[in-house]
Amino acid sequence: MPLRLHWSLLLAAAALGALAGAGAQGDASGDAASPSPALNAWRPGRGTYYSAPGDTWTIHDGSCTHQYIWPDIGTGWDAGAMDDQNPEFIGSCGRCYEIKCNPVKFTDGYGAALDRTSACYDPDASVVITIVDACPCNYAGNYYSNKRWCCGDMDHFDISVWAFERLASTKWGVIALQYRPVSCDYKPAKPAPQIAKPTPGIPPPQAAKHP
Repeated sequence: MPLRLHWSLLLAAAALGALAGAGAQGDASGDAASPSPALNAWRPGRGTYYSAPGDTWTIHDGSCTHQYIWPDIGTGWDAGAMDDQNPEFIGSCGRCYEIKCNPVKFTDGYGAALDRTSACYDPDASVVITIVDACPCNYAGNYYSNKRWCCGDMDHFDISVWAFERLASTKWGVIALQYRPVSCDYKPAKPAPQIAKPTPGIPPPQAAKHP
């Protein structure tokens, strides 16, 4: 999985503007929410996952919020990072996207072919995620992986393990996606169900207070 960094002042400024309307938890009431999904066509993309137990980075370390994300607010732990080469990256903090697994062959940033035609649990089932972080193309501390996924050869999302495992087994590491912008309170026509044994969650810091 690619690593993200606590982003530049440019992203921070964009995040403040987006989160002022959308709330730190991706609240659907703000201007960051996109138009009705009926107005948006599905786009091809790709998705890795992060925030699994033992990972260096989690959704709670995101450059958009820098704080604990409560599982019962907004889209909860269904969250992710957008690659910084995406035309919609600037101001993406707090926006929401509907994503679903796409059973196709695709390539990574180095041109290596990846076959995920049998990876999806259900290609029609989807999850709504909130953007809480950035996936930078240039990151010296994890150059190979970030270059592989986040440099714009294909729109890419590094999504939380909890969202990923509802679409496909984590054994795949990366899957093809279809995605589109939606309002953060959008309810998918066919929500991807929770799996029987989801990845254990991350408890809040001792000093954290539920809003």
